[in-house]
Amino acid sequence: MTAPNAEIIAVIGAGKVGRALARRAAVAGFRVVLEDLIPTSLECARQEIRRTLNDAVDSGLLDQAEAAEAFARIDCATSIEDAARRAHIVMETGPDEPESKLEMFCLLDRICLPNTVIVSNCHTLDLSDTASKAESIVGMYFSGDRAQIHCSTFTSERALAVAVCLAERMASSYSITRDGDSPAKA
Repeated sequence: MTAPNAEIIAVIGAGKVGRALARRAAVAGFRVVLEDLIPTSLECARQEIRRTLNDAVDSGLLDQAEAAEAFARIDCATSIEDAARRAHIVMETGPDEPESKLEMFCLLDRICLPNTVIVSNCHTLDLSDTASKAESIVGMYFSGDRAQIHCSTFTSERALAVAVCLAERMASSYSITRDGDSPAKA
């Protein structure tokens, strides 16, 4: 899958990180399915995303039409299955705890499309080798307008290429690390 075909992103979790990722992805032109099991969390997330888009308009970072188009690209789902089964990229935002990540990777293994890339909001991917789709898992997190991409020894070049395309569209700069390597900057 190349980036032009990877236009639907599921963001799992509508907390602070999920909201920020959904907004970034929508502004970057991706269709976003934001998921949370709690409907009121989704409504709060939509309100906050609208507010941050309006703030970007007030600050001159976006014009009104861009903000409206970005907001229109965000849909909601109340189950991981509904969000992930139609996505080309799944961005999971769960806690960076081994048990949580393992559970999420195993669930996504079962429900994602065969070529789906799983982007995990984590600093290390120690558990990705336990997932049957380990080659499709890449770590990525944002700090300000900078993205950090992290690959395990199992991450495929294809998954890395998709993550790089995401970073190029969603951040002003990025760096890449692999297990055992020092950071490479772009």
